[in-house]
Amino acid sequence: MADIQHDFNSGTSSAVTIGATSTQILAAYEGRKYCVLCNDSAEEIYISLGTAAELNKGIRLNRKGGTMDINGDKPFRGAIYGICTSGGMNLSIFYA
Repeated sequence: MADIQHDFNSGTSSAVTIGATSTQILAAYEGRKYCVLCNDSAEEIYISLGTAAELNKGIRLNRKGGTMDINGDKPFRGAIYGICTSGGMNLSIFYA
């Protein structure tokens, strides 16, 4: 496995409340170099890259700690969306 080198020295920590309808987590940003999402909630959150999120489709973040990171030479820089069943669930974010 290659050792990934990041070319950033700081980033932003944040949180988003994910709804029962598609919720924008991050807007598209051409300068994005890294992003990690962590499901801090008691139910699954589904992630979609570039289009509205739908339940039971896309990338599933398991409850209580499921994570996803976006990195590498060509990280995804489009908008990121999430959705959950009941709404009001917390997603922790770090991005640079």
